[in-house]
Amino acid sequence: MRRLALTAVVLSIASCKRSAPNPSALVTDHAAPLVSIVQVKDPAASAQLVKGFYPVEAGAWRWTMKQFEVVLKPPPGAAENGAKLNLKLAVPEAIISKVGPVTLGANINGLALPPETYSKSGDYEYTRDVPAAALKGDAVAVQFSSDKGIGPTSDDARELSVIAVSVGLEPK
Repeated sequence: MRRLALTAVVLSIASCKRSAPNPSALVTDHAAPLVSIVQVKDPAASAQLVKGFYPVEAGAWRWTMKQFEVVLKPPPGAAENGAKLNLKLAVPEAIISKVGPVTLGANINGLALPPETYSKSGDYEYTRDVPAAALKGDAVAVQFSSDKGIGPTSDDARELSVIAVSVGLEPK
């Protein structure tokens, strides 16, 4: 009888649905403070990489999936003056040669930012102005979306799109 009761409790806990957390709730349980600029190689800031990032490679960068998300602290004055979103990325030849040009866009707190298309491999910066209205609160969620990627394959089970080096909100 005790075993049945315990099983029922475990099943009821497992079946509970949680509502989607707000951006600041995604990082409040971590010891590292929320920052405005995340170096993706930094283990302390990795808690802000919410989804779509793979482990650090070469001690410096991370592959991303086609959709990836980060939570950032707005810089001082951003709620009044706005900020600049800056993603430092690389588009590898392996992606361009297999799928052609890659278009990357971003959404910050529900505001879609203009996309940019990368037709050659190389290092790039996706930089966009973000209006003050999108930067209210202690934390903002930034979702990036790429239209193309590769994988998974028999050699690599990952979906790969672009390489991220850093992402941040800078004061205007």
